[in-house]
Parts: sequence; C-alpha cells; structure tokens
Amino acid sequence: MSENKALPRVLCVDDEPNILSALRRSLYGEFEVLTAGGGEAGLVALGEGAPFEVVVSDMRMPGMDGATFLAQVRERSPDSVRILLTGQADLPSSIAAVNKGAIFRYLCKPCPNEVLIETIHEAVTQHRLVGAEKRLLETTLSATVKTLSEVLSMVAPWAFQRASFVQSCVRHALPLLRWPNSWIYSVAAALSQIGCVSIPPATAQEVAARRRLSPGEHEMLDDHPEIAYRLIAAIPRLETVALIVRHQYRPAPPDASVEVQLGSHLLRAALALERASGSAQRLLSPREVLAGCTPSVPPPIVAALAEFRAGGAEVRSVRIHDLQPGWLVDEDIRCTNGMMVLSKGHELTDTAITALARLLAAHALQEPVRVRCGRD
Repeated sequence: MSENKALPRVLCVDDEPNILSALRRSLYGEFEVLTAGGGEAGLVALGEGAPFEVVVSDMRMPGMDGATFLAQVRERSPDSVRILLTGQADLPSSIAAVNKGAIFRYLCKPCPNEVLIETIHEAVTQHRLVGAEKRLLETTLSATVKTLSEVLSMVAPWAFQRASFVQSCVRHALPLLRWPNSWIYSVAAALSQIGCVSIPPATAQEVAARRRLSPGEHEMLDDHPEIAYRLIAAIPRLETVALIVRHQYRPAPPDASVEVQLGSHLLRAALALERASGSAQRLLSPREVLAGCTPSVPPPIVAALAEFRAGGAEVRSVRIHDLQPGWLVDEDIRCTNGMMVLSKGHELTDTAITALARLLAAHALQEPVRVRCGRD
C-alpha cells in the first residue's frame, strides 16, 4: 500500500465501463489509477482526495464531451496535466482544444498500451516541471518582489500605501474570480506603483497630500506605469506582470494575452476604489464607484469587489514587544527626530520588528504603535 501511495495519481474518464477496466489493467503498477464514468463523475472525483498529476479523458461522451470536461479540469485543478483520447471523427475538434492551450496532448484511438503509458509518464514529468517552476516563483521571485516593495516603502511611502490598498483589493477578489495563475495578479498589485520611485520628492509630497498638481506633475505621475514596465520586464518570468502594470490606467490592447487583459482591468478597478477612498466618493459602495468607471469594468470584477471594505481588520495600539509578523502598520512610524521608519500599510516582518525593538532600546522611538491585526 505504501508503494501504491508513492505512485503518480491518474484519473481516467470514459462513459464505457469496459474501456475503464482495460485502462486500469494497462496502467496497474505504473500509476495509482482512479476511474470515473463520465464528465460529471470526473469532476466529483477531482474534488476528492489528493490532487491528480494527470487526467485522461475520452473525447466522445454523452452530456459533457472530453474537451469540455478537461476545460473544467483546467479551472478546478490547473496543475493537473490533461490528455485527450479521441477517434478520427473527433480529430478537428480535438486539435482545436489542444491549440487553445487546454490540453497537454491528444492520442488517437485505439491507442497502444505502451504509447499511453509513455505519454502519461511524460505528463507526470511535465507536472513535476510545473511544480518546480511554481516553487521557484514562490521563493526567488517572491523574495525579489518583497525587496522591491521594501524599497518603495522607504523611497515613496505614499505610493507604498496605494500599492497596499491595491493588494488588499486583489487579495479579496481573486478567490471569487478563481483565475488560473493567480500569483500573476498578486505580484502585479504589489509592484503596481514601483515606477513612482522616479517621481521627485516635492511632487511626491503634493500627491501624498492629494493637492492639485501642475500639468507637468500630472505628466510625471501618468508616466509611472511605463517606468514600472521597464523595471519589471527586466526580471525573468515577470514579463506578463510588467504588461499588466503598464496598462493599469486603461484596458490592455485587444491583441494582449488574456492574463494581461484581465489583470489590467483588475488593477484599474482597485485603483478606482483607492482614489474613491480619499475623496467624496468614499461614501459610495464599491459597486457604485466601479459603475462610474470609463471604460467600464467587466461585471465579474465588479461582482468580486462589490463587498470589499478597506481597513476591516481590528486596529490596536500595542507595545513593540507585542508586535506580530503579518500585522499591518496603521500609521507612519517615525523616530523621535522625525525620520520615517515604516509607512502606513507596511506588513510587519521579524526583521522589521527587530529593527523597531533596537530603536526603542536606543530611545529613538516612542510606543505604543498603531497596527491592524490581520488582513483586510
């Protein structure tokens, strides 16, 4: 049993019981095989137990064909690698499904056992490569993003606060939108204001105070997404993020990828809510604010942000030694000489808390400090 648990999990879906029995026999010993008698049953199996490395489906099934089923698998279990078994009559539609990016490979029936086994092994390898890629994104790239955010918090605290607000919006919306590769949109939110490091301090003070800007200052502010694009595009694997940030003020061009189109809409909606929070529009609901956007915000994004409320976490005034990683600074923390240490919206880390404790010990800081305990 322990050996069986170590085998890659494979889900085989077909409406013919005899074919499922043959698949179980063919794949026994190579994989941990589960079967489902159709698309609906396959979706049920998908939600039970550990994730599947590979999902194999017949094309022609009553109710839900294989391409439709595997498209659903892509949404519900995006890391599962998908294989389609198809007859000659279904070949054109199968090729179309592959070209749309929903399926790793298709195999023509009848498929020799050795070909099927070899293909599933290749799919397992693909699954492991994707997993390794995700782990890389979660470590190296997340550290890069965190470092850039720290730089932004020190150079342009007002821009960091805006980015923190955008991140809160995106964190709220993504579980409801259920978009694949959600990390792309989270990173885009975190880096959306990084181009503001180029804005002169005098202009930054005017922006932070929400005072009227001159035409030249407006132009500098409008240029920050383009500057951010140049900075982010130089980082490997963040090319899509860079394009999303570039188009945060207006919809992406029609030939842009789906991720860029969706991401630019989401950032634009979040920024509209951020602007409203500091104006007379703060009394309007998020749905009312977004309804007034031009161009219009896609309805699914409006629905996902309709219940968003900024600053919903508990606010406390606490002593430095009581601070916890993950809490958010609710007001600028400054030294006794006025120097900024952490800006409002900064997420506390062990390193930041240690630095605050040292400043307190040197009598360079006063307590308590005001924080928000938990996420918005």
